[in-house]
Amino acid sequence: MAMELEIVIPESWNEVTLEKYLKFFNTIKPYLGTEEYERVVLERFAYYFCGVDATIIRQLPISTFHEISTDVLKLIESSKKHELVKHFELGNTKYGFIPNLDDMSYGEYVDLSEYSKDTWQNIAEIMSILYRPIVEDKNGKYAIQPYSSIDQDVIEMFKQKLTMDIIFGALSFFLRLQMDLMIGILTFSKKQTSKIIDQPTSTEALTLEKNGVSTQQLQSLQETISRSLTTLQDSTSTLV
Repeated sequence: MAMELEIVIPESWNEVTLEKYLKFFNTIKPYLGTEEYERVVLERFAYYFCGVDATIIRQLPISTFHEISTDVLKLIESSKKHELVKHFELGNTKYGFIPNLDDMSYGEYVDLSEYSKDTWQNIAEIMSILYRPIVEDKNGKYAIQPYSSIDQDVIEMFKQKLTMDIIFGALSFFLRLQMDLMIGILTFSKKQTSKIIDQPTSTEALTLEKNGVSTQQLQSLQETISRSLTTLQDSTSTLV
């Protein structure tokens, strides 16, 4: 007898909470880079987001499995294409994204840098810094609550209720901003190194030579910068 089973796949990431996503993510993370990765992703996705156990998945006709896989992979791919959500409401509070990242406080910068060392482990903390209660809203321009430190109650609420469309959009925006900054720094460093190599009698070159930095070492540095720059540029399409 053919097995009858209705599998409901989320149509959008706004149907998936951070709490549920982290359970999924933490179980597939150990398989990253292995031959089993794609299979594990599909099986765990079906379990955590569709409520279907891996043993049931293995009993499906191969044609049905391929149909499900196609829909799942489309949804996963869409995680890279979410736009920044500037504000949203949870409960009775309206939260807004930091209006201008260039004007963030030193405390915000330090904490974001620290939590970003392990993005997914600290994603709720990161989101609680990027999004804070709106305290003033005039003609579409808003101000958010000043930052002092992370709020554990907000972090727990974000884990339980914040949906992944908001998180993917914010992460994509924030990490690409960081990436642009790093690319700018590396590009400038590469140009400066090239300038010194091309002008071996310049003041900068003579100063470096006096301090034991040879042309070969500068060329090696330039090659290292070039490789880092290429790696960063290639990774901008796979941040999420």
